[in-house]
Parts: sequence; C-alpha cells; structure tokens
Amino acid sequence: MKALLAIAMLALPVNPASTGPEAGNPAPVRTEASRARFIFAWRGVPVGTVTLTLEPGSFTYDSEHLHLRSGRAGVLGRSAVIHVDGRGHITDTDRERDVMPQALWVWRGPPPEGCVEAREELSSPTRIGPHCVTSRGPTRAEGTMLGAAFRATYDREGWLQVLELGDSRFTRATPGERLKPPPELFSDGLPVEGDAPGPLALVAARRDGPRAPSVPRRLEGMTEWTPAAARALSAKVHAAFPDKGPSEADWNRGGEGEAGGCLAHALRYAALARQRGQRVGLVHGLLVVDGGPARPHAWVRVALRGGGTLELDPTSLDPVRPDTHLALALVPPEGPALEAGERWLSLLRGDFRVVRATRTE
Repeated sequence: MKALLAIAMLALPVNPASTGPEAGNPAPVRTEASRARFIFAWRGVPVGTVTLTLEPGSFTYDSEHLHLRSGRAGVLGRSAVIHVDGRGHITDTDRERDVMPQALWVWRGPPPEGCVEAREELSSPTRIGPHCVTSRGPTRAEGTMLGAAFRATYDREGWLQVLELGDSRFTRATPGERLKPPPELFSDGLPVEGDAPGPLALVAARRDGPRAPSVPRRLEGMTEWTPAAARALSAKVHAAFPDKGPSEADWNRGGEGEAGGCLAHALRYAALARQRGQRVGLVHGLLVVDGGPARPHAWVRVALRGGGTLELDPTSLDPVRPDTHLALALVPPEGPALEAGERWLSLLRGDFRVVRATRTE
C-alpha cells in the first residue's frame, strides 16, 4: 500500500539571504550547541517531526514521517549530518563553501533581505539554488526558496517558530513538550470515554487546559445548494474510487486517483463541486465506528438554501451523526488548513479527551 501520508517535501523548507552582519540584523549563525523540534503538517494534518541540532562544526537534520504499509502505521526516519563552518556554510566540498543548509539558514533569523545559495538537506539528487528574502521585520521574513514562496516567523531572540511553504507548515514544539506519536494517533486512535450513547465532544485534559475549539457552521464563500444535488455528488465520488484506502490521492488537490482514503474523497468532492459552481467546506475531525476509538477523518459540509447545512461522508456514505463524527475544524478545501493543523497539534499534545456528552431530557 502506498504511503498514508505522502510527504510533500522531505527537507525543511527555508530561505537564506545574505550572511554578512548588518545593523539591526541577527548575528551570523552561532556555533554553540542548539536543538529544536518542529511538527510538520501538510494541508493541516500533522505527518511527522523535524529535529535540528547544531554543534560546533556540524549541523544535523533528522526527520520522522508517518507512513502506512500493508495496513500498519509506522515511522520513516531519515537523517543528514552536514559539516559547517562558523558562518553556517557547508565545508564538505570546495564547491559548497558558499552554500548553506536550508534549515540552518532559516532557523536563525530573520535573515537579511537578499539571496544566497542553499542546499536541501535530504533531496536526491541534491538541489542547490537561490533562496531569497524579499521582505522582513523584527520577527518575520518572506521570500522564495527555489522559486516557491515562504513565510517565516521568529521569537524575539530570533529563533524560528513557524515556517509556511505552500501546503506545508512547520511549527516549533515547546522544549520538553511531550507529543503523542502520529502513528499512534492514526492507527490506534484516541480512547472515547463514556458508555452511554451520546454526541461526541472534546473536554480539556487539565483544569487549566485550553477550551475545546469551536467550529463555525459555515465558511465565507460557501454557496447554497440543494440536498438532492449534494447527495448525488457524494454518491458519484463514492463510486469513483474502486479501491478505498490511503494513497497519494489524499495529497492531490482534486483527490486524483483510483484508490484513496477519506481525504481523497473529500477533496474529489470539493473539486467536482467547484466545477459545478459550488463551494463547500472540508471538515477535519474524528470518526468513531462500532464503539471503537476516535480516529482522524475528513468529510464535507454543504450550505443549504434557507440557511442550513448538510454534512456528507463520501468515503462511506454513512450518515454524519453527532455520535459518530466530531468536527475539529472547517476549512476551505483548497487552503493550507492552518486551523486544522493547530487542532491536530493540540490532540498530539494530549490537551483534550474525547468523551460522550450526557444527553439531557
């Protein structure tokens, strides 16, 4: 079986600029030991972690990405150790004396405006090219990396906190923060507390924890449709996938492919709806089947004429009910789903418990 969570990029996207110290700009890359871990999310779904380690003379890039093979979830780990000088330039070969590792450059910033040559850490064959900062401020930088637009934000000390590149987003994990491993979240799911049948809900795991996220009924731009037309499209999408299982179709904007999981079905539905002049919402949430655990799932929400909404699960064609489906975020299907990403991270952190709310007569 193909990867459940196909990785858009195996190297941490970055964007170098110029390396010379300037007034008001960060100092050159420091050589004392430093370490940081980032959660990598693609289209709002966390798919792994990236850990950066800087020691005198060397920079290490470690990645762990979730994958699914033969129905079993696991982690694919890759690592690169790169020798660098005090400025962060690669010293492995003479040709790369003026080339920086991508992640090392963007990690400490914001970089000054301008361009440098940088190398992706894990690409094969090696990709080296211009990484440019076109706009920057005290805690931000924007530009392009090998032609792709990026946006980075930093803390007051100049350390990278969030990096956005297309559909990819890297969010720094708090030092010492314990995360539920992504494979465990996707394969084992989350326990559901409560035996009595009732609607699913999130509750804070700690008294001082964050409140459960609120999900709007509609997104701006959703167009009104009729239930019959919306259900007919759901049936068409369901029938269009002869093989139902995770595949690369889950990471194509239109869900292209003959095999696909829930995300592919939802993306295909949204793409076909757009062809009909309709705009729907993509729901990231949790699904509970036959009293089992709550597992990540995706479906669609349609705006109805008269102000109501209709939720459809084209993967199974089962009804979307409060006791089986729990929405975490409602996002535009064509967007990066940043809200969904933040909420998946909160589940990985263990901020919430999944419970069945008590019904009141």
